[in-house]
Amino acid sequence: MLIFQQIEGLLKMILGNSKVQGYAHELALYQEKRIDGIQKDMMGQLIKQYFDEILSSIDKEPQGPPDLAEPWLSCSLKITVDATSAEAQLKAFEMMREERNRLVHHFLPGWHPNSPENLILASDDLDEQREKALPVWEHLKSVAETMHQVRQMHAGFMASDEFIQQFELLWLQQSPLIKLFCDIAMQIGRSDGWACLAQAGKLVRMQLADDAVRMSATYGHHSFKKLLIASNLFEIWDKALPQGGSRTFYRVRSDHN
Repeated sequence: MLIFQQIEGLLKMILGNSKVQGYAHELALYQEKRIDGIQKDMMGQLIKQYFDEILSSIDKEPQGPPDLAEPWLSCSLKITVDATSAEAQLKAFEMMREERNRLVHHFLPGWHPNSPENLILASDDLDEQREKALPVWEHLKSVAETMHQVRQMHAGFMASDEFIQQFELLWLQQSPLIKLFCDIAMQIGRSDGWACLAQAGKLVRMQLADDAVRMSATYGHHSFKKLLIASNLFEIWDKALPQGGSRTFYRVRSDHN
C-alpha cells in the first residue's frame, strides 16, 4: 500500500508544479490553487492529466491575455516520448491503478491470518503487486528528481542580474507608452520611418496622460528620449538645426518591424 501512496504523492507533486502561468504578481496564487485542486483528484484523474499534459505529443503554445497589463509568464514541463513508449507507459500506469484498486477493495475480504497457506499466498501476491508497481514508481521518481534539478537551475537564473535585466527590458517593451510610440511612428513618420519625437510626445501626453506623468516613478526615466533608448526598439537621430540646437527624431528599428 505504501508504494501506491508514494506513486499518488509523486503524481500530485509533479502535476502541481509542472505548469505555472499568469501575471508575475499572481504566479504564487495560481500555483497554490492548482496544487489544492489536484489534491482532490482520484488516481485515474491524475493518470489522465499526467498523460494529457506531460507525456502528450500535442505541444500548444500558451496563450496570454490579448491586452497585457504587465509581464505574463508561462512555464510547463513536457517529456518527449515516441508513440510506442507512451503507449507502454500508459499500460504500466493502468496496470498499477488496477492493482491498487484490487488491493484496496479486495485484499481484506480474502485475508485469513489464521491460515499459514493463506499468509504465504497473500505475501506472494503483495510481492507480485509491488513488482508491477515498481516501474511506475521509478519513472515518477526520476521525473520528480529531474524537475527538482530544473527548478533549482531556473531559480538560480531568475535570481541572476541577466534575467532581471531581460525581464525589465521585456516589461518596458510591452508597456503602453512604448507601444503607443510604435503606433505613432507608423502614423506620422516620414516615408523613411523617422518621426519627430516632440510631436509624438505631445500625442502620447494626450492619450496616456497618467502614464506619462508617472513615467519616472514607473520606469526610472525622466524623458521620452531616454525611455525610447532604454527600450532598445528604436533608432534615435538628433538633427542639427541651422539656427542652433537640434531636433530629435526616432523610428522603429528594422529588426523589430
